[in-house]
Amino acid sequence: MAFATVLALLILMAVLARWVILSTRGDDGHSLAARDAQMARLREEVDALQSEVRRLGEEQSFMVRLLTEGDRPRTAPPPGSGPDLSNPETT
Repeated sequence: MAFATVLALLILMAVLARWVILSTRGDDGHSLAARDAQMARLREEVDALQSEVRRLGEEQSFMVRLLTEGDRPRTAPPPGSGPDLSNPETT
């Protein structure tokens, strides 16, 4: 009688252990397809994020260039060095 009780407890523990392991792993037939779909969505999101980061980097470098050029002192050209705007018919 003790042998049958120990055997029943071992079988019960094995069934419970299997149930716990399968429930935490999620090993049903749909989990692999679901993981593949999640990975595909994750790849798309990472690609979109990468393009946004690249665009923001380009915008930042453009703004830095504008700010750097704006800090340079602008000198007016010396008088008489510009194009001749006089009308040759009036002279």
